[in-house]
Amino acid sequence: MKKRRTKTALLWLISVLVPLMQPGQPVEAAGMQGILLGQGAYEEATDDWEIMLERLDAAIANGKGENVNFSAGNRFTVPEGILEKMSGKNATLGLHTSNGVTFSVSGMDVTAADGPINMEVIFDAEIPEDAVSRIQGYPIVKQFRMAEQENYPCRVNVHMALGEENAGKHAILYSYNEAGGNLQQEGSFRITNDGYAMFGLNRGDEYIVITMDGYTAQPGDTFSGIAVRHGVSLQKLQEANPQITDIDRIGIGQQVNIPKSGV
Repeated sequence: MKKRRTKTALLWLISVLVPLMQPGQPVEAAGMQGILLGQGAYEEATDDWEIMLERLDAAIANGKGENVNFSAGNRFTVPEGILEKMSGKNATLGLHTSNGVTFSVSGMDVTAADGPINMEVIFDAEIPEDAVSRIQGYPIVKQFRMAEQENYPCRVNVHMALGEENAGKHAILYSYNEAGGNLQQEGSFRITNDGYAMFGLNRGDEYIVITMDGYTAQPGDTFSGIAVRHGVSLQKLQEANPQITDIDRIGIGQQVNIPKSGV
């Protein structure tokens, strides 16, 4: 296990890593105050590292789940020392990039800071057409990949502005499995009325997000009945919902992804 760095070593680490931050890149999506960070609009984000640290210290001391927003650009590092500072604390660091995407780290998700979070986000995808063919017919609303495809020391949440026109639909996040040459569903999220969605990431990868219709299970619903009601085969419904491992147990209020009948 790595030894805890001294305060002097931490200051040196920050002085080395801060130049990786590229603040001031514009966030292209409007209405960032609606992003799923609980509180704190993008307009409150600072591009000054020292101010961010002061606000983070205050939020940690406050202990009420306050968000500290930093305009990080598309290439940034969260040093191990910052994660150690946040570990187990009720405070969140929001890292605003461009293209309507924000990453966040909650101190409640940090249990052991055994390394920094290094991230360079590129807003396109290099996923082969054969793999993407699986989701043909569905609108692709976001594509992004990380230059460093490595595991993170804690969960990193990604918040995306997908547009109010998609409110109520399900955002489906896929990663590209290079070894298998296919897409793997990582999760789904019902898009808010303001047009935002959020997912938890454990690693850097190539990601693609589509929208799909959704349904909330009601009393008396069965998986096969939902399939019949929406005119899709049971197999297609199962393929669209890998998160439902037991189709004989559909809970009231459970979110079900509804694929297109002709896809």
